[in-house]
Amino acid sequence: MRSPAEIDESRPESKEINRENIERYIEGCEEIAIRLDTIIRNVAESGKKPVILIPSRGAVPIFILARRFLNELHGEGSYLASRNARYYPKGIFDFLEEQSPQKPDDQTTADVLLFPFTADVSLETADDETLARELRNSCARSVMQIVKGRDFGLHDLEWYKFLMEKLNKIPDDPEQLNPKNIVTSLESYPVSKDAQIILIDTVISGRAANDITSAFKTLGHTVIPLLAVDTSRGERFNPKRKAEIQGTLRPIWELLPENDIFVEFPLITEDKGSGLLGVVALNFINFNEEGTFHEANHNYDPDFRPQSCVWAIPPVSARNEYLENFRQFIKTAWSCRNGSQNPCTNEEIEELKIRTKPLTARHDAPSYAEINQIVPVEKAAALKESASHIVSVRLPEKTANQWIAEFSTKTTHS
Repeated sequence: MRSPAEIDESRPESKEINRENIERYIEGCEEIAIRLDTIIRNVAESGKKPVILIPSRGAVPIFILARRFLNELHGEGSYLASRNARYYPKGIFDFLEEQSPQKPDDQTTADVLLFPFTADVSLETADDETLARELRNSCARSVMQIVKGRDFGLHDLEWYKFLMEKLNKIPDDPEQLNPKNIVTSLESYPVSKDAQIILIDTVISGRAANDITSAFKTLGHTVIPLLAVDTSRGERFNPKRKAEIQGTLRPIWELLPENDIFVEFPLITEDKGSGLLGVVALNFINFNEEGTFHEANHNYDPDFRPQSCVWAIPPVSARNEYLENFRQFIKTAWSCRNGSQNPCTNEEIEELKIRTKPLTARHDAPSYAEINQIVPVEKAAALKESASHIVSVRLPEKTANQWIAEFSTKTTHS
């Protein structure tokens, strides 16, 4: 009889890229698609507008593959077909999949909103759980302002837009990647009091999903969560958090799928960086510190800590390598599904594994040259990369204060 350690070491449910894990991953994405289809239909038939929120990098490839399933299954009748859904920011998913921009009808069934709820909790002196919760509360306020027009007077969305406009415009990039156009696209969202948010997210311990569902509940909106639960290292989903997520659902019970909101499979892309997630998470860590805004400008409340993480496409110097790998993963996973006309080969899987390994390895810090392709920062800035591939930028204190001063001229304080 093998010891627990031996059993753990031989578990097929690792994050390794192999046939079994890829097949289970794509099966999980298919199940997400089936349940999402039911949820969208239920919401639309109830007279509400389905708004699919993608709040994490880990949910990006899962949503892309789920959308492919629905579009293959229903063709032009799919709720997520090019004519039936609008995407905010416009064109980002098309770019990641290397597809032509979509042309939706004037009246669409569903909207899809990509907005970062990524919380970098690498401050050594901070209470990680409190900080993560505050940052996700900030994100929820931003999304409620975008979708329902509710202004909470805390400038969370304005701060996100401010940070996005600090990012570089790359001359040869398509217009949808221009940071200012991303902001414009979000600003163009048609506010609707009838919007019903559908949250597609990933779960390891459940902290993030619990924070997000609770944040929206506190703001007066019950989201419908559809959650991919990781099985790659055994059961880690905290039972208390799971129960709290379920406890938010009573007001929208009739809109849920029959087969529950949790789909279990190995999340082999989770926390692996842009080589498998498509986007870079860039966090300006100065603004996560308690009191930073208030110390720079007393018009800000001492508790004001807005979300300060943005997503970006990988820097130009490394973009092809990372995005080609991301797209190859999507292609390989899709060809590994049941009934594929061109099934993936062992050679393709092995090649993907070899290519992916150096791209998903942890790096202590990116180079200044790489970061400056995304956002201009001084050499005095401190850079590091977390275990989950969040790039942390600590600006010089003078620069951070200048940013806050600049931001304060754009906002009105009570």
